[in-house]
Amino acid sequence: MSTSGNIVAFAVGCSKHAKPNALRCCASAVLSSPVATPSAAGRSIVRGDSHLRRGGWTAPSVRCFSKPSEWDAEYEGLIARRNKSIVMHPDGHGRRILPGNFVIKKNEKTGEERKVHLEHAFGYFWGIKDLDLTNEKPILSNEAIIPATEAETFPSLKGLVNLHDETVDIPDFFTRNNRSKDAHAQCTLVAISCKDFGAHLLASWIEPFEEALCNGEESDRHKVVRVQINEGWVTKLLKPLILRGTKKRVPEAGHTNTLLYFGDAEEMRDILRMHNIYTGYVFLVDGVGRVRWAGSGEGSNEEVGAMIEMARALTATPRPARQKQQQTSQSRPRKGKRVPSG
Repeated sequence: MSTSGNIVAFAVGCSKHAKPNALRCCASAVLSSPVATPSAAGRSIVRGDSHLRRGGWTAPSVRCFSKPSEWDAEYEGLIARRNKSIVMHPDGHGRRILPGNFVIKKNEKTGEERKVHLEHAFGYFWGIKDLDLTNEKPILSNEAIIPATEAETFPSLKGLVNLHDETVDIPDFFTRNNRSKDAHAQCTLVAISCKDFGAHLLASWIEPFEEALCNGEESDRHKVVRVQINEGWVTKLLKPLILRGTKKRVPEAGHTNTLLYFGDAEEMRDILRMHNIYTGYVFLVDGVGRVRWAGSGEGSNEEVGAMIEMARALTATPRPARQKQQQTSQSRPRKGKRVPSG
């Protein structure tokens, strides 16, 4: 049996293209989502999807139920594409969700594990319950900037429309003015919501960010992009009404950087671990479109302050290595015997 917090993935007829009740193997896929876990020293460490990120954790055992198949490889790919630097709340349902909105449910009497749909496992209103479990924060704020070597590109979403009726794609829209392709040239706060409640929470992040970075000397390097996701066929029918209502609600200055999407965004949401659509999500994206920080829910004063400092750090001009070396050599005392003049 898998230990608590580690979910052994297996699929029984899980692909849309698979035959009913076909037994599939998900080789070497262990779905323990990145979770903030206290270490022996009391610090927070991160445990990755299928490997040991940091700390003294033992790799969990892997169970195989049948021969590998094409679906197995595809399923492992769905897991691998998830952003591994995003930290899930340890008490939330999100860390147990598999690609395709499934979870592994265990029969307490027989010990048998089977894959069931998310709503069948947690209930139709699981998202609202999840807000209570996580204090509206299914994603925990990163305590430090995600290193450039580990940062992953913001997932693609095409066909968004802003309030000037321009059709754009992301992440290209975030970096469209960065012709130099310099990672330090700009930093974008991307604020995403799927419901009005989540959009309301995002103000706690957006307003302090704009006040600190978007109205002074640093305004050319920092910006906010709001993304409103509208999923379902009903929202497509109501698209004209939603656009008109959003234009009235958003000040004219924000029309260019307010993007609306109508359609299925499940793939992007899964990559960014935005499983709960009832809250809001925020991301810092650098000048080349990489996610360098993530958070969710309502921002506390401490979280917002840390986010602003990280945004400043992401746009700070790095000192050239030669200049650093020269300054270091000049600061060192000269060695050797002094030769008298004359």
